[in-house]
Amino acid sequence: MPLKPLLIGACLALLHAPAQAQTTTDATQMGERAFEGAQWILATKASRAVAQMGARAAKGDGPLALLIRERQQTEADLTKARSLYAVQFSNADAKITRARLQEVEDALAELDVEIREQFPNYAEFSNPKPLSYQELREQLAPNEGLLLFLSAPFATYVWAVSNQGQSWHRADVSAAQLGDRIRYLRRDLDPTALVRAAVPLPAPSTPAKSAFDFPKAHALFSDLITPVLPVLDKVDHLYVVKDGALSGLPLAVLLTDTPSDKVTFSNAPWLVRRFALTTLPGVSSLPSIRAAAAMTADAPELSGFVGFGNPDFDGASTQSGPASRAMGAFFDGHGTLTDAVRSLAPLPGTARELRDVSGLFPPELASVFTGPKATETNVKTAPLETAKIISFATHGLITGDLTGLAEPALAFTPPQIGSEQDDGLLTASEAAELQLNADWVILSACNTAAGDGTPGAEGLSGLARAFLFAGARSILVSHWPVRDDVTATLTKETLARLQHDPDLGKSQALRLSMLDLISQPDPSGLAHPSAWAPFVVVGDGN
Repeated sequence: MPLKPLLIGACLALLHAPAQAQTTTDATQMGERAFEGAQWILATKASRAVAQMGARAAKGDGPLALLIRERQQTEADLTKARSLYAVQFSNADAKITRARLQEVEDALAELDVEIREQFPNYAEFSNPKPLSYQELREQLAPNEGLLLFLSAPFATYVWAVSNQGQSWHRADVSAAQLGDRIRYLRRDLDPTALVRAAVPLPAPSTPAKSAFDFPKAHALFSDLITPVLPVLDKVDHLYVVKDGALSGLPLAVLLTDTPSDKVTFSNAPWLVRRFALTTLPGVSSLPSIRAAAAMTADAPELSGFVGFGNPDFDGASTQSGPASRAMGAFFDGHGTLTDAVRSLAPLPGTARELRDVSGLFPPELASVFTGPKATETNVKTAPLETAKIISFATHGLITGDLTGLAEPALAFTPPQIGSEQDDGLLTASEAAELQLNADWVILSACNTAAGDGTPGAEGLSGLARAFLFAGARSILVSHWPVRDDVTATLTKETLARLQHDPDLGKSQALRLSMLDLISQPDPSGLAHPSAWAPFVVVGDGN
C-alpha cells in the first residue's frame, strides 16, 4: 500500500483513539505517524492553490514548464494504466498491464526526483514530503521549536517539536467550537470584521476602543498550547503551522498567564513577549527554507528596495462609502473587473509608508512606483530579481471579493481597458511567475495572511504561497486592515532593526517592534492588539 494512505490512516486512527491511550508506547509511535499523516492532510487542503500555479506554469516554454507538462502527461498515463489494470485484474492480460503500470509509476517517480532537484520551490508546493520528528529536529536550531495544529470535527490536535523532544496533545475543542472562539476574539481585533472590505484606516482622532476578552485569550492558550509547553522551555522562536479557523488568528494575541484584575494592553502577558513567531505553509517547508538560505549565502549580495503603492483608485475614501460594504456589494457584475478595481478606496497613506522605508536605502538603490506608475505592468517588468526587499502597499483581495475574481490578488492602478497582461489585478498565479530573489516581500495589504476564522478557511492565502513559490525567502503579511500610521511605523522600525543587526532575524525584529507599540500608553490605541498583532512573518524567520 502507498505510504500516503497509511500515514493519513494512522493519523485518523489516533484522532479517534481514546485520550487515555496517549500514555502507551504504541500511542507514542502512532503519534509520530499521525504527525506525518497530519502533514499530508494539511498539504491536501492547499492543493487547489498549488494546482492553479502549476497549470499556469505549464503554459510557459522554460525547462520547468516542459517538466510540468511531461509530468502531467505521465500522470494521465498512470490513471489510464490503473483503470485498465482494474478491468483486467483477473484475466490473462493483467500481467502485461501490471508491467506497464509499474513502468509508468517508475517514470513518474523519476520525474518527481528531477523536479525536486532542479526546482525545489515548485516541488515543495506541488508535492511536499512529510517530516518525521527526527528529520524536523535536525532542521531546528537549539532555540527553535515548531507547533503544528490540526482541527477536526470532534477535537483539535497539537504537536510540539524542539531539540528537547516532542509532545502532542488532543484538546476537546471541535473545529466548530474553535471557529466560534476565534471569531469572538477577532471581533475586537479586526476593524472591518463585519464587512471584510478594502478600506484605508487612518489614525483615529479618538482613542481606540478598549474591548478585548483577556480571559478567553488565555483560555485558548491553556487549552491548546499549555500541555505541550514543557518541550518548548528553551525556545524563543516558534515556527507555526496552522489550519482551519485557527489560521485566522495570530498566536501573538494569546495570553500565557491568567490575567489579573489590573491587566492592561500594555502589561498583558501576550505570547509575543515569550516567542518570536514565524508561520510556515507546512512542516516540510522548513528544509526548503534552510536549503534556500544556504544556496544564497554565497550569492551576490542583494541591496535594492522596490515598492509599489498608493494606486489610482477613485472609490469612497471613508468607511461610510461603498468600500465599507462587502466587496461584492459595490461591484455587481454590470461593469468589468477593471471597473471594480478602479472603484476601490484610495490609499494615500501607503505613499508615506513607501517613502519612509525607501529612506533606509541609498537613493540609487531604491525605486518607488506610486499613483499612475503603480501598475500591474510595472510589477511584471521591474527588475525585481535584484531587489533585496520588495513592498506592495495596496489592497489585498481574496476570492469572491470582486465578482469574477477566482483567486487572491493584489490591486494596482487599472488601465482604461483591461488585458491579460494588465487588468489591475496581480493574481496569485501571476505572482507565482515573478522571478524573485528577495530576502523579504512585504504585503502591506489586508486579507493577505488568512481567513477570518471561518472553519475550513484556507490557512495561508494563495498570495503568500505564490510569492514563496516565486523565490521570496520571507513574506510579511497581515490578518486584517491596519492603521496607516501603524503599518508605516512597524515596517520601517522592523527593517531598521535588521539593518542595524542583521543577525537579529526577521521574526525577532518584528517582535521587538511590536513590543515597542505595546509599551505605548493605552490612550494612543497602539497597545491594543488590533494595531500591532495582525502582521506575521511567513517563510524564513531568520
